[in-house]
Amino acid sequence: MSDATKNGADVPTDTITTLEMLNDNPEAVYARLRQTMPIARIQALNGRILFTKAQDTFRVKTDAEHFGSYDTTTPMQRAFGGHTLMRKDGCPHIRERRAMEPPLEANGLQKWEGNFANIAEGLLDGLKHNKTADLVADFCTPLSAGYLRHVLGLRVDDKTLFSWANALVRGAMNASFDPAIFEVSDRANDEMNAHFDEMIAAHRNSPDGSALSAMANQADALPLSQIQTNMKICIGGAVLETRDALASTMLGLLSNAEQLQNCIQNADWEAACEEGLRWVAPIQASPRIVKKSLVMRGFLIPEGETVMAVQASANRDEDIWENPEKFDITRPLHRNQTFGDGAHQCLGGGVYRLLASKIALPMLFDRFPNMALAPNPEVALKGFAFRGPATLPVVLAA
Repeated sequence: MSDATKNGADVPTDTITTLEMLNDNPEAVYARLRQTMPIARIQALNGRILFTKAQDTFRVKTDAEHFGSYDTTTPMQRAFGGHTLMRKDGCPHIRERRAMEPPLEANGLQKWEGNFANIAEGLLDGLKHNKTADLVADFCTPLSAGYLRHVLGLRVDDKTLFSWANALVRGAMNASFDPAIFEVSDRANDEMNAHFDEMIAAHRNSPDGSALSAMANQADALPLSQIQTNMKICIGGAVLETRDALASTMLGLLSNAEQLQNCIQNADWEAACEEGLRWVAPIQASPRIVKKSLVMRGFLIPEGETVMAVQASANRDEDIWENPEKFDITRPLHRNQTFGDGAHQCLGGGVYRLLASKIALPMLFDRFPNMALAPNPEVALKGFAFRGPATLPVVLAA
């Protein structure tokens, strides 16, 4: 240990926070931590160190000298049936990331717009005779599954896709390594691997520009095991993340009528999309491994620790945003951290922004410009890892 790190104090331990608080109201927990204990060990999370200030979370994700992603000790490797690119650094990570990039690069995104619009139009047509709807179940969920099938190159129904995603996420969070939980993720892995094998053969016969097609037809193709595990990362994260981000943004707009009308009149859906991502980060935190001990804010961050950069808290840092708890599309633009930073910045950020700002939001409110939240709606944000409204009941009022 260097002389510099010897001078660091021990990270303080927070004994107040409970798992229930992190599931029901993490915003209040993070607001308290930012003010009193911006770097803290959370007793309820088995002593895991959390970073809650934007400056610190950015460093954790971009300082490759001190922080990395390589970790074979988490339940994710068992849950996903292999070691994914999310838990790799350097050349191995770069190679696997580049294999998935072609369908997600900025220059190629527009090819998806027509597909996404057709999916959204079909869902909205199905609602045209309804007086009420639950936007989570009736729009956000099937739209998320539909768009992801195109981007990934899969042919499965919505229920199966979400079943796979939930099995993977639950397995990845199985810190106690409960065999019963892994039994569910094992079955999902077998089903996914069989479907990937079928679709790889189809894509080699008829490439379609999807992520699986790109990987299957690459000259220097990845091993099949890595194609499989990295497809699972997309399934396990993107379908849930997209559903939750869309629903949170719609909740913010429907709770602020003047802002919604401004979007409708000026077609300024990009601002709404970014504010929704900032207001409720659909994936709340990102883990990193401390590769080399360092001191931050006077505290020693020891080598070998698994830490959490909480982008959900960074996005509400009072040093950057005024009244950060409010949904406000008129606030000065500042880049949020929802899709990450550094080498592991989310590959799907551009696709989500296209889906949300060019398709989902404008088409929904063009079809139902007078839509409003249902009277006395029971809308609650839930989740510590993935977060969003479980339901979003509305009166359509076309």
